[in-house]
Amino acid sequence: MIVEKTKTGYSAYAEKYPVYTVGTTLDELEINMLEVLNLYFKEQGKTIQEIDLKIV
Repeated sequence: MIVEKTKTGYSAYAEKYPVYTVGTTLDELEINMLEVLNLYFKEQGKTIQEIDLKIV
């Protein structure tokens, strides 16, 4: 996930997948990233965990 600082907090997007999210804090952003990635991969039966995230 690519993380960028915004006026209201943070935004993040994946280079390889059509997913993105925002958060007012880094902790909120991480929770939102896990949620959006798990929604995206749900049909494939994959579960993304915190350890799977690579944030740049």
